[in-house]
Amino acid sequence: MESNMDTKEFMDSLFRSYEETKALVDFKEELLGNLNAKIENFIKKGMDAESAFAKASAELGDVSTLADELSLKKRKEVFEEVYMDIRRFMPPKRVAGYVVFGIVALFGITVALITFFSVRGIGNSLSGPVDMVSFFGAMMPFLTAAIAGFTFLGVTQETASMNPVSKKRGTWYAVSSGLIAFGLFTMPIVYFSTKTADAMALYEIFDYNFDYNLEALIPVISMMIPFILPGGGLLTYLIFTEKDRLKPWAKDFRNKAVKDEMAIWQDPATASRFGMFSGAIWVFAIGLFLLLGFIIGFKFSWLVFVFAVAFQLLIQGVMSKRTG
Repeated sequence: MESNMDTKEFMDSLFRSYEETKALVDFKEELLGNLNAKIENFIKKGMDAESAFAKASAELGDVSTLADELSLKKRKEVFEEVYMDIRRFMPPKRVAGYVVFGIVALFGITVALITFFSVRGIGNSLSGPVDMVSFFGAMMPFLTAAIAGFTFLGVTQETASMNPVSKKRGTWYAVSSGLIAFGLFTMPIVYFSTKTADAMALYEIFDYNFDYNLEALIPVISMMIPFILPGGGLLTYLIFTEKDRLKPWAKDFRNKAVKDEMAIWQDPATASRFGMFSGAIWVFAIGLFLLLGFIIGFKFSWLVFVFAVAFQLLIQGVMSKRTG
């Protein structure tokens, strides 16, 4: 019994610095059984308990390599299954917040659709503009609140790689997104309201054959001044004054990725090959642009440059993968 207690303490001391896993526990039990069996065998051969223990423990060999592998596996499992899981950073109150703002958004869309089809059911001559005014008007307060709420929850949300902003700064983010959303929803309301008013005034003269001119867009664009411009300016300020919120491990990963990428493209052979590929792509693209421009017209031939950019990015990705 005393020998078993000593061997168990000895085995625990070997693995004291390793994370406990089921695989590691099984491994320890197997080693402990082998150690006790060896000790008993040496004692039967005439050795004293102390010498038998020393000889049996020496014959175990270096168990640290396998223990390191089992511990590393555990750390990887913890990192992927626990640390990277967003639910780890989502207390019940925050989950409830996401659910509430999601319901608010869906409620706004539902009310807007009900209002839209209700007004359309009236079937008068002005139902088109009135439909849209009612649609955006019913949707605006709910979606604006939902967008602001989701913004606040999003920027104050801790993730595996990002630290959250403070609640005060998160509130300013919510205000900026709310102003922008309110302005964007107000613009179509003003547009269709103006269309309705003008159509009612000119309906008898023009038999509602009324086309908008540029003057109708003036009040719509003016909505940018009190809402979108301040909201956009505030959002720009917040973004450019934002501190690096990456966690240490994410910063190390980013820095390593940047370093590896720079090492790839600083290689003269790689840079030369990429330069030749890029030159060939753009010479071909310009020639095809001119050819298609004269054949089918320049209205559509500019799409060649979109495919050229995509193809160049594809070549860059392939070369990075091969040289990495």
